[in-house]
Parts: sequence; structure tokens; C-alpha cells
Amino acid sequence: MKKLILMTFLTFSLASHAQDLKKIEKEKAKLQLFEEEKLPEAFNEIYKKNVGKVLFSNTKTERALPSSAYITTFTLGDKLFLRGFYEHSISNSILLQLVESGMKTKDINGWKDSFDSQTRLISNLYFDGQFIASSGRDEYLNEEDITRKTLSMKHSLNDGTETLWVGEIPFQELLGRQDLLTPGKHTLKIVQVPLKTFGSGSEFQYKPVATGEIEVIVPKEIKFNESDCFPKAALKDVKMEAETLRAIKKFYKDGAPNAFKVILTSNEMKIIRQEYTGVILRKAYDAAVVSKKGDEVWYNYYTFHKEYNGSKYEEAVVNDDVATSIRGGGKVVNKGCLKFLK
Repeated sequence: MKKLILMTFLTFSLASHAQDLKKIEKEKAKLQLFEEEKLPEAFNEIYKKNVGKVLFSNTKTERALPSSAYITTFTLGDKLFLRGFYEHSISNSILLQLVESGMKTKDINGWKDSFDSQTRLISNLYFDGQFIASSGRDEYLNEEDITRKTLSMKHSLNDGTETLWVGEIPFQELLGRQDLLTPGKHTLKIVQVPLKTFGSGSEFQYKPVATGEIEVIVPKEIKFNESDCFPKAALKDVKMEAETLRAIKKFYKDGAPNAFKVILTSNEMKIIRQEYTGVILRKAYDAAVVSKKGDEVWYNYYTFHKEYNGSKYEEAVVNDDVATSIRGGGKVVNKGCLKFLK
């Protein structure tokens, strides 16, 4: 009797699932998709073999790149680029996934043309199964209709230059994870998902449109550029750096024992005047304060100011408005970065 009941339940479930699939397919058929690009013949063969995959290369992944140029292993610190291959454009992937989630096609067709500046492709980086960071492209993908048409996109993880792109954020974060970067073989994984940034459909958790893995060899000494480590100094002034370091130590009750270096990230001071008289009250400036504790190295941004007392400017102090003095954007960096501090 139990077997009969179980079989009846399974039959009913399968039939119900089949009906749901038919319903979804009917809804998809009514969906007004964006026109997708027609791929060049030379690129089409590589595309068809790799739909839903992310491939890696040590050279920029232009569409003319032959399949032999894609790699399955690399040494951390070398140049690394990737290319994702998608069954549908990013915009169309979003539309189709929304239908599959149960959203009515009629509603989607009503607002889909408002996709401008709403659609992004996000790349999530994992190292040995641990999530490291996410990054989007350097621009929203509505330029030249790329989000609506494109079936394959290139991406930079580490272009080997001093120029830092948004796509290289995960690589920067990975360099700071010294707990994970033990010498030897590891696995790097990229999962690319679409994202609608606001409006209808922005709350939905989208499924990946492409994934890829590559073997990583972590050497005993990792190669990286100065730009992988600290912000660039806009001003070199030993006296002002020392004054700023004293200010940060006074600001914290424990004397900020880990702070040891200041990078002046701006060569201009913001002048703050009295509203009615125009008299200069203070000069404000930004700086990055570098700290270290054992092998851990990090920096944070702060805003400082020098108060005018009527005859001279007093020593710098951390801006008294804590909400604006301690700013975001700091990060943990690799201990090897210390060689760039002079």
C-alpha cells in the first residue's frame, strides 16, 4: 500500500512538474527578447564549444585569440585574463530567468526597455572554494547596446601593468589573503552572474551564466606591482608625513601602535573659511595610514586638518567629525608590499 501511495505521489509530482515546464515555455515564447549579435564565423566555433564556460589566458582575450592560447594552469602573479561565453546576452539572460522564477511575461515586456544603466555582469572569484571578492565591468553594460546583444565578454584579472581596473579588484583582494596563499597548487574559480541594479527584478538572485576553474601555482615569492599594494603618493613631504603620523597616534587612546607610515594621497588642501568673514579657519587633507602587526599589513584612509589660531596653523589632527575623518577604501595587503615603502 505504501509503495502504491509513493508511486502515485511521484507520478503526480512528475506530471505537475511537466505542466510547470510547459507553462514556463509558453511564457518564454511570449517574451520580447532583445536581438542578439551574430558572431563572426572564425569566433563562432570556439563560442559553440564553450557556452556557459569561462576560459583563461595569459594574453588579452580578444575574439581573434585561437583556442590554443587558453590555459588550464598559471603562476600567481603572472598576467591573467578571461573570457566568458554565454548562451544569451546579459539582458536576455535576466529576462529569461525572471520568467523561470514565475514573473509574468506581460509585466516584463512592459518595463524591459528601461534596462539602460541597470544591468551588470558580476564576476565572483573563489580560491580553494573560499569566496574572495566580486567585481563588475569597468562600465555599466548599456554602452553600444553591449548588455542586450553581446554573447561573450573579455575581462582582466591582472594585466601586469600599474593601471588598476575594476575587474582586477578580486586579484588585489587575493594578494592580501596570506593565510590562503601557501606555496603549491591551488584552484581559482570564476562564477559570472547577471545583475539588475535597481527597479523590477533587482531583488532576484540570478543564476550563473558562465563558470570556469584554473589551477594556480603559488610561488614562494609572488610577483606584483607597487599599484597592487598601496595608493600612489601625490606628495612627498617628510615633515608633513611625520606630523600626520603623530596626529593618528594621538587620535587613538592606545597610541595606534600598529601605524608606522603615512602616504599623502593628495597634493592639495581643502580650505575651509568662515561663512561671513571669509577668514580661513582650517586646511583639510587626506592621507592613507599604513599599519602592520606581525605579517599582517593594511592601510586606511583618514581626513586631517590644521586649525588656524589667528597667527599660525597648529599641528595636524584627525578631523573631529569622525563620520568623515575615517573613510572607506582601505584594505589588507601582502606583506611583500613593504618593499615599496620608502
